[in-house]
Amino acid sequence: MHPNPNRALLVLLSFIPGAGHMYLGLMRRGISFMVGFALSIAGVSGIHIGLFQAVFIILIPVIWFVAFFDFWRYPRMSEEEKSLVADEFPIPKGIALPGGAAVRKARVVAGVLLILAGLYQLYDTILYNMIFRYLNSERVIYFFHNMPTLLGGVGIILIGLLLIFWKSRQLKKEADPYER
Repeated sequence: MHPNPNRALLVLLSFIPGAGHMYLGLMRRGISFMVGFALSIAGVSGIHIGLFQAVFIILIPVIWFVAFFDFWRYPRMSEEEKSLVADEFPIPKGIALPGGAAVRKARVVAGVLLILAGLYQLYDTILYNMIFRYLNSERVIYFFHNMPTLLGGVGIILIGLLLIFWKSRQLKKEADPYER
């Protein structure tokens, strides 16, 4: 951890999720909060499906407050407590990430939901908007206007496929380690 942090800089960086953590030297923790916050903002602006957008809208203040209050624990610690702090990702201790049938089922369900959300977004963008606008004179402008939404739908589908098929690829590699 940073030995003598500047108090004014601490206050300023505490308002940016993860930046204060990184200033104190807690890189994993800081990057986790920063990426989570950025992905939540990207989810709000990139996904035009009401329920998914609502989830990301709720996540933005939750991640901000958790990062803010988590950050302010560290400057108030004594030197002994600071020496015991390990730079870890902010995952609760009771959660086992890899393995287990329940985790595999949850990944498949999440993958299927992401694929369906992406397909809906592509359907909504292409059939209802792009085709009707393509017949009008503003087709090029409209295509480029909707390109982020289109790419977001493709990205959601790819993430869903990755979630579904990632574990099966790992299991095949473990079963036959000599196959490349």
